[in-house]
Amino acid sequence: MPSVLGRYLGKTRSLSCRLLGKTGRAGRLIMRTAVVGNELVLKPGLLRLGEFGALRATRKRRNGGKGRKQFKKVQIYRKLPLRLLSRLWGHIHKAQLPVWMRGPLFRLYIWLFDCNLQEAAIEDLTHYSNLNEFFRRQLKPSVRTIDQEHSLVSPADGTVLHFGKVEHNMLEQVKGVTYSLQTFLGRTNNNWWLSKQATNNSKPQDDENYQQMLLENPEENELYHCTVYLAPGDYHRFHSPAEWEVLHRRHFPGELFSVNPGLVRCIQGLFNYNERVVMSGRWDQGFFSMSAVGATNVGSIRMYMDSELHTNLPGKWKGGLFYDRVFFNETQGAGVAVKKGEIFGEFNLGSSIVIIFEAPRTFSFKVKPGQKIRFGEPLGCSAETDRTKGEDDLETGTPETVENVKHKEE
Repeated sequence: MPSVLGRYLGKTRSLSCRLLGKTGRAGRLIMRTAVVGNELVLKPGLLRLGEFGALRATRKRRNGGKGRKQFKKVQIYRKLPLRLLSRLWGHIHKAQLPVWMRGPLFRLYIWLFDCNLQEAAIEDLTHYSNLNEFFRRQLKPSVRTIDQEHSLVSPADGTVLHFGKVEHNMLEQVKGVTYSLQTFLGRTNNNWWLSKQATNNSKPQDDENYQQMLLENPEENELYHCTVYLAPGDYHRFHSPAEWEVLHRRHFPGELFSVNPGLVRCIQGLFNYNERVVMSGRWDQGFFSMSAVGATNVGSIRMYMDSELHTNLPGKWKGGLFYDRVFFNETQGAGVAVKKGEIFGEFNLGSSIVIIFEAPRTFSFKVKPGQKIRFGEPLGCSAETDRTKGEDDLETGTPETVENVKHKEE
């Protein structure tokens, strides 16, 4: 078991976070861990209430005096019944449609959101009995080529919002709008299920070096990130962006704010508010994670390898908690291996995929902010590793298409 996941998951311990109440006061919550089945669940216990002023002052210092305005935006947005609307939308888009209605309704959607029906495996609109089937339609195997010359490819059809190095423990939603790395992935100690690896990391366990704790090779590597936004008209399934090993899943119930690029520019830390599923593990360069971020009308996130994952369920999840599942098999000494381009999961409508990964300092992105991209197209590469892979590909054959990548949907 690699040390990176030992450092990422952490030892079971108490964890505090701030909750904001309806009365404008801030509470403190103690998170207690408990094992339910094979899931690690964090349970809340109220410790004490404090005045909102201290939290507001902290936010002002962090956001250059804009904390109060930012907080008001979030509180106003939270009053909207977005989770209820998303569940209602889920019922609507699973409702059976009469055959006579399917053609006109789907053609209207295609026109509104500029869908490319010619890429669909089944072009006959009457075949799709409801909106759900149409949204999660499969593509023809020949319409996407999985690039083999670059180590990292796009996991989905969409728009590149932002990419770059993780700096000062912060990620960027778009240029100049940041959010916390450790809040997005979840705060942890370095020793949960592989205690012997703790000796490999001599740094203290605090937020400031969280970024370095994730790196297997901090002397030569950096932590990078890339965000791809899926619009309502895009292909709604997502694929593995690299060949890697999935070791852990962490589900954060949360808000369902829109992740439209216009709103992403307005609300700092938007991705940390939203419900999300973080799949983490390692690839040949070290730490690797791919996260699916929910949004308005996208309460349902599905990961094909994880039948136990259920999102946006009324009464089951409580905001502010996270739920862990471990895929690492101690007997076999491995997690779930996935190939580059292998189908991974799906949304019910548009949303975002965030990739956070370790790579050498020679890694370079091959995309631009705002660029439209299709799954399987190159995102970036590391000079040394990909030069070798490129030479191997010339000897072994041509790039793979979707039909060449075997996968299983549960």
